[in-house]
Amino acid sequence: MKIGTSALLFFAVYALYSLAGFLYPEGGAWYDALVKPPGTLPAGLFSIIWGILYGLISLSIVQVIRQRQLHGEVLLFFTINWAANQAFTWLFLEEHLLLPAAVDTFIVAYSTWLLIRVLQPRLPVAAYLLVPYLLWDLYATYTAWGIYLLNR
Repeated sequence: MKIGTSALLFFAVYALYSLAGFLYPEGGAWYDALVKPPGTLPAGLFSIIWGILYGLISLSIVQVIRQRQLHGEVLLFFTINWAANQAFTWLFLEEHLLLPAAVDTFIVAYSTWLLIRVLQPRLPVAAYLLVPYLLWDLYATYTAWGIYLLNR
């Protein structure tokens, strides 16, 4: 795969993962009014962190595709991960459904962990690129469940 094709693929994946953020950009006054658990970061940092994570996810997927490994369980887990990632933004910011959003964060974290496990023996760099995403997913799971429990 040529560099130009890889770059195009990178930006396409980045756009796909960013989709929900464009559709539902922020929680505004509703989010600000929620009681949040200790350690919750300022809302302004989320877009910066997600921008970095989407870049790492995109690099991982490009490597997987370049090595012709996007099939079977890898494709399934990336699809589940993407769908759950997108669903969270809609559930939480648009619909204000705190419990389903909290459950969704677990699905995102678990599918990320599965991706790392499946990719690690075949494409360790692609797997390691997802580790920061998993760490953020675990933090997001803590935060989402904390918000649910404090605001139900």
